[in-house]
Amino acid sequence: MSDEVAPARTMRINLAASRKRKGAGGRTVTIRQPSSGVGATSFGRQSQEEMAGISSSPYERLLQSIYDAVLITDSEGAVLECNHRAVDFLQYSQEELQAMPVTRLLCGVDDSVLASIRKNLLAHRYTLIEGSCRRKDGGTFPSEIAVNRLDLDPTGRLCFFIRDISVRKRAQDALEEAVSKLEEHDRNRSQFISNVSHELRTPLTSMIYAIANMLKGVVGPLSDHAAKYLEMLQGDCKRLLMTVNDILDLRKIESHTLTLAKTRVPYGRLVRRSAETLAVQAEQKSIDFRIETGTGLWFVNCDAQKIERVVLNLVGNATKFTPDGGHVHVSVSQDEARPGFVCVTVDDDGIGIPKDAVTRVTERYFTVGDQPSGSGLGLAISKEIVEMHDGVLSVESPVPGADKGTRISFCLPTVEPPMVLIVDDDPDVLRALDEQIVEHGYRVLAARGGQEALELVESESPDIIILDLVLPDIPGRDVIVRLKADSATVRIPIVVLTGAHLDQAAGNVLRNFGIPALSKPWDEGKLLDSVAGAFLASAPFVSH
Repeated sequence: MSDEVAPARTMRINLAASRKRKGAGGRTVTIRQPSSGVGATSFGRQSQEEMAGISSSPYERLLQSIYDAVLITDSEGAVLECNHRAVDFLQYSQEELQAMPVTRLLCGVDDSVLASIRKNLLAHRYTLIEGSCRRKDGGTFPSEIAVNRLDLDPTGRLCFFIRDISVRKRAQDALEEAVSKLEEHDRNRSQFISNVSHELRTPLTSMIYAIANMLKGVVGPLSDHAAKYLEMLQGDCKRLLMTVNDILDLRKIESHTLTLAKTRVPYGRLVRRSAETLAVQAEQKSIDFRIETGTGLWFVNCDAQKIERVVLNLVGNATKFTPDGGHVHVSVSQDEARPGFVCVTVDDDGIGIPKDAVTRVTERYFTVGDQPSGSGLGLAISKEIVEMHDGVLSVESPVPGADKGTRISFCLPTVEPPMVLIVDDDPDVLRALDEQIVEHGYRVLAARGGQEALELVESESPDIIILDLVLPDIPGRDVIVRLKADSATVRIPIVVLTGAHLDQAAGNVLRNFGIPALSKPWDEGKLLDSVAGAFLASAPFVSH
């Protein structure tokens, strides 16, 4: 084989299918084009004078010194010469090999393959075949066969270099078997973790629901001491459920099945509501816990549940790693470095992250030295979720301008504010609602009747509807039923704002569809909370 083949062009031809009818094993043929050397000349192109200069004695010594088995054949594949390694490999005597067709020795190689080899060589390519060779006793051994040409006469000769790859093949088979077992083990591990996580999720969800109802007074008045203990239990249950969700999400990320249910949300409200759920844990450690959402009216197109998980992970870590009496600061601001992005930043003055670990804390299962134990998944999952939203998560330790603590930020792209459709027959109400809604960054459409509202829904596709139940043409209750009966509009959130008494039929409609109702005159804060809550309804742990 010539070493002068780089740079080489490689092609792979799988001829297994063409051999199935004859029962021969398939093999892969690799074809490379050499840049120079003996193989670069055509059959018979060397002059007779050049041929006469070749000494048989050095030629014979060279042939016998080659480590691989060598078969030299005529252009039709009949063996003319061979070396001792060929005799050892194939177990035929040198005399028996003389004039034997090479197709008898190479499994799956026939006249059509020889024709392809000759064609390749004429096109300045040599051929590499991975297959099997047949011994005299009928046994076979895996081999790698390189085919080139020798222009020792006008018709040209084929030179087959045969290398026994039995050891390599056994190692490859053992490796493939080991990989297969590891893959099976990994599948079983993933399934076990998934099953355990689901088993944990059910009782945790029940516990959170029960604790929330107790805090609402379902079981009667609670003392301050009892309420405080329940809030502690609620926080611990939520953190445990968050860890379970991290494990389940990791499995989905690994299998590429994690999906996002995106909607446009008021970002500051989402961050504040998410972070506030950890205020009790901060209070227990006497931590100065501050949340500043700024004055910007930012909206992002995100999966509210997933982004809340990110906020909970970051704020939860900051609270956990900050000593008693420390500081945790959550802020939302415009990203100065990336126009059109808004950033959530979580600063703490806790123990910080060692310099050599800062770049690794977002790796799966990575935990830092002597710090409190954890799953090593929170930051990794958070980074994956942020990147799925086309965002960026960064870690700095210590906090810039300080000698300790950690700053973790994540930035998401902002989007156009949602469109709010206000439906009311009173122009003064429409005007007041328009001013309040626009002031908080939303866009507004207005309709003075049920029919006009339905037409605007069809033509403008609003993101949410604020609806009066008393309208001059179509009752608001009927508007709701028609919207919820249509697959194109069933998911549009609705907030009812009415001065009318809710009769039983209207009450049933609102309860069945989970629609909040506010009375006129309305409280601006409660109205905006209801609008924001409609977008955040899919996120857990959010108190509306």
